[in-house]
Amino acid sequence: MALLSIVVPNYNYGRFADRFFGSIVAQKMDLNEVEIIFVDDGSDDDSLQFAHKWADKIQCKRFEILTPARCGKPGPVRNYGLERAEGRYLICLDPDDYLEPEFLSSCIETLEQNPELDLVYTDYKENSQDSSRIVNLPKFSPAHLRSQNTIAPSALYRSKLWDGGVRYRDNTLYEDWDFWVQCLVAGAKFQLIPQVLYNYEVHGANFSLQAVKSDGAAKAQIVLNNPTFFNSIVYEWAGAHLRGRLHASAFQRGCIPRPIDIKALLLKMDSGEI
Repeated sequence: MALLSIVVPNYNYGRFADRFFGSIVAQKMDLNEVEIIFVDDGSDDDSLQFAHKWADKIQCKRFEILTPARCGKPGPVRNYGLERAEGRYLICLDPDDYLEPEFLSSCIETLEQNPELDLVYTDYKENSQDSSRIVNLPKFSPAHLRSQNTIAPSALYRSKLWDGGVRYRDNTLYEDWDFWVQCLVAGAKFQLIPQVLYNYEVHGANFSLQAVKSDGAAKAQIVLNNPTFFNSIVYEWAGAHLRGRLHASAFQRGCIPRPIDIKALLLKMDSGEI
């Protein structure tokens, strides 16, 4: 059994491979206890060529390259890799991003030293072609996930969450957010490591940018997927939004409305303000 399984879902990200795998090699931990599962989603660039190159270079427990049929969504691609993972800890890493050298060791040490915790993540740096910014996340609160995704782009967690049935769903484009909610519903304890140890790249090919275009529907589906986690008023909003009802607007992008927000909107509609 490996200590850690790293699942790398990939589609046409060959141009980022050297930087990504270079950051894995630079980790301050023994990679002999780490397995890497590279899942290519039908790339037509040089992704597989780079994957095979790094499979020969990286000294790790196992480096497997998988080529399932083209899916087009990262969630099922991640599930495909996770189904084959044997690690005590699991993480999915997008190959357009990269890690600071202390990322994996800090996350694993935190979980090893705190058996009550199940999932950890760090602050991160968001980079684009023109700028970069540090994202200092708030201390974790379950209430945050009811309205916003305040978890980093990637988190490291115990395999018991996967074994307990948590999966990436393909019916919402905010599949990460939905996954974190599932973990919380399953009883997982989260913790932020307040250090900038992850680098998130923003570019035109990001799948997350597609979610912005379907923001309302993507949020509503998270609510419908996890009815016990959300207030009944929010659940009713989600169904109404997907049915195109006028009183169920999308609200602010990236934010699931709170019951108070929905009630305020309904009052305005009843009073004729809208």
